Amino acid sequence: MDLKALWDYMQLDLEADRFSNEMRQSEKRKLLINQTEFLKKQQAQFAKVDSEIGKMEQKISEYKEEADRLSALFEDFTKENADIQELSSEDVANRLKTADKLLRAIENCEKQLSVLLKSAETAERAQNDIRKRAAKTKSEYDAIKKEYDVEFANDKIKLKQLRTNADKVGEKLDAADLEKYRQVKQHCTPPIAKLLNQQCTGCFMTLPIGTLRELKSSDTVLTCDNCGRILYAPD
Repeated sequence: MDLKALWDYMQLDLEADRFSNEMRQSEKRKLLINQTEFLKKQQAQFAKVDSEIGKMEQKISEYKEEADRLSALFEDFTKENADIQELSSEDVANRLKTADKLLRAIENCEKQLSVLLKSAETAERAQNDIRKRAAKTKSEYDAIKKEYDVEFANDKIKLKQLRTNADKVGEKLDAADLEKYRQVKQHCTPPIAKLLNQQCTGCFMTLPIGTLRELKSSDTVLTCDNCGRILYAPD
């Protein structure tokens, strides 16, 4: 294994990885993600309030129908009992109780209607506020997205060039060496660590004397017993 060539390849490969990570950590990208999440929450909240308003409107309609029905009953009752002079005092008392019951039922409907109408007004104001906040955020999102698209397009070109630089060096490497590198990279980065003062610079574990001797006297690829990185001793 040509560890020097693999080490050089790693520098280019990790440079491309770092730049790719910087792209993902872009402040504009983070802001767009946050605004997207905010808009989703606003949409959900708007839908919830809209559903509540729909239910209240249904209730308002039902109470209005009930109030109209009771009012019609009371009107009919009043007409039927316009002349109570010939009735006994007991009948009069009973009919007055019926009238009072109808009046209290009408009053209750009106109270419920008043409460529902106020609640509906409050919900509609909240819905308008949500709509305004969402519109403001969407406007900001569109402006930032326009800037981000330009930034991303330029970064994408740069990332492609960095990947190309690494691939050109990688093409000269032995396929088995490159595969070993990629396998190690799956569980630790960087996948190659220099040997310094008898220590792996990836995890700073002091290597056993036997491993040091084998590393100096053999062309076999050795990995750190602790972290699994490929060991590289340039000297």
